[in-house]
Amino acid sequence: MNVSQFELVFKPQSPEGPADTVLQGFFLKISNLEDQELSYRLDFTTSSISDPDRSLFENTIVFVDTPGQNNAPGTFSLVGGLDAKSFRLNPLVTVPAHGTALVAVLPGDPFALPGCTPPTPDFECRGYVDISLPALFQFVEGPGGFGFFQQVPQSDAPVDVLLTPQNRATYLKPDGAIGAQTQSSLPLANGEGKMAIEPGQPFGLGGAALEASELDDLVAELPEGAIRPALLATLMGQIDPKAIDLEAFNATLERAGVDLALQARKTSTRTAGKARRTEDA
Repeated sequence: MNVSQFELVFKPQSPEGPADTVLQGFFLKISNLEDQELSYRLDFTTSSISDPDRSLFENTIVFVDTPGQNNAPGTFSLVGGLDAKSFRLNPLVTVPAHGTALVAVLPGDPFALPGCTPPTPDFECRGYVDISLPALFQFVEGPGGFGFFQQVPQSDAPVDVLLTPQNRATYLKPDGAIGAQTQSSLPLANGEGKMAIEPGQPFGLGGAALEASELDDLVAELPEGAIRPALLATLMGQIDPKAIDLEAFNATLERAGVDLALQARKTSTRTAGKARRTEDA
């Protein structure tokens, strides 16, 4: 579901002459109106561009405040490649029942590591934000220490949420002093502050190749202590062998750092009473 536009800026306010430098970030308040804890997914979409001063790739720092917890930098990040047009906030933003979270996405350049010189202000990126309520994985223990993952919707019906997106900006004088600070609310895509989000449903791989970034997203959403091989086994068990593009799927596994590949095989029965033979396709 579309939320609003966003604009991140760290550059002089005017390309000519002495001018204040603008540091502008995107802020989103999320209020969970339901009687249960919910985990929201945020996607930031831009034009596909490889200019490092116009892409979200490695150019942002993310803070997420939830009731009673102030998350330090590095806990959350935008996941995507240099030429990607969509960047996913990882991990999910989990908000307790009737709680409110604040997500802040800022240009990363002003926050250089100690001992590093901040780059010349010349960054800007614009796009739009989507919010969704993905189905979550639950690990079901089985006999002998084995088990499987089951993907479950977070709700049986649309969930209500209040959203408030904002631009917040600081204007820095040429000598680095703060000249002014502003904040302004952004128009919501549906024109209302209250939205009803349809819960995401479990998926099957079918004939589509799962992207490597999606594998990373799935792992990040698992309960603490969950086992990655068990997840992969569960996903592969959903594959339609007649529809899947094995070459593309194996390439995805390789890009994701998974030392595993699938091979097509067929099973035939010779005569009654004879054992079945499995052979290469």
